Amino acid sequence: MNKILNDTLKSPNGKWSRKSLTMFASFAVSVILGAYIVCCNLFTATPISEKAIDVFQGFMMLTGVLSGVSVWDKQAGGNSQTTNQE
Repeated sequence: MNKILNDTLKSPNGKWSRKSLTMFASFAVSVILGAYIVCCNLFTATPISEKAIDVFQGFMMLTGVLSGVSVWDKQAGGNSQTTNQE
């Protein structure tokens, strides 16, 4: 578990990555908001606001974009380190 947290939430130099922490927080918020939307839809007769669904989709897009940027940075950092060693 510790290795998973270190690999996903820390940058290649060992410091906590703001992008990865923001990605983790936005994913947690989107899961909570998604569960709230589903539960409200199941247990109440009132329709869910379209703005709540837009906020959920915004958090999911933020998570996806930050995930892609984080992977891109880690691959670019790995490639530049290997070319420096050659």
